[in-house]
Amino acid sequence: MDRHKKCEEETREIWIKANDVPDRIKRLEKAALKYPEEMPILSNIAYSYLDIDDIDNAVKTYQKIIDLKDTFRLVWDNELGEAYLLTGNYEKAIEILENSNVIDYQQGLFLAFAYLKTGNRKRFKEQFDNWISENLEHSFELGSYDQYIKVLFGDEDAGFIEDVWDKYYDKYSGMDPYKLYCELYKQHYIRPGFDDEDFEDDSFEIPAKLNRAQFEALCDEYCYLDRRMMFSIDEMTEEEKDRYFELKDLLFADTVIG
Repeated sequence: MDRHKKCEEETREIWIKANDVPDRIKRLEKAALKYPEEMPILSNIAYSYLDIDDIDNAVKTYQKIIDLKDTFRLVWDNELGEAYLLTGNYEKAIEILENSNVIDYQQGLFLAFAYLKTGNRKRFKEQFDNWISENLEHSFELGSYDQYIKVLFGDEDAGFIEDVWDKYYDKYSGMDPYKLYCELYKQHYIRPGFDDEDFEDDSFEIPAKLNRAQFEALCDEYCYLDRRMMFSIDEMTEEEKDRYFELKDLLFADTVIG
């Protein structure tokens, strides 16, 4: 196993085995000393500090990413743009994030945040709409970004973000569950020139789209298994647990069912 792959594996183990966030930070800091050429470790440390509201150390870590960018094996533009955003260099964050070729789950949102930090609410709304349009599941994720909003914005801008976000949440949370499933299926699987080979897992096959009757029957099965996961997980077989996670993915259950 090469050094990079070994670092990735050790980092995953840290997230799994850490007793709490401070323990995670301690383990990640040791890994950063062991693999100083790997930028993502510092990004993980910065995020972990945000996770426990230690803003000063989060910002110091983001600044370290900027200071050491020329020493990394590979510079991830999405993480570098985030670092510039969180250290107050908003124009540089915009420059990096607008030109980044990295496909990242939250990159579009951070670009929208950078626009808002420069006072451009119009560009924020346009970019936020682009980000939602790529994956409407983002409509349900405001709570996942509370720590970033808290660090970056005062009450007025935070309220503005919440108002914009709520419009999308209200639109999709009130949608018929089967129609919402169809929208998500289309976003995830129906794209020009997109097929099974575009997924990292070589064994993955795009599932057949469910009709309404199939969808509703599987929703009932999922809800039954979900209750068992919550209240009697020790009594479930491994096959039942596997089925639960299979249905969770198939139905986009976190979004469609909640």
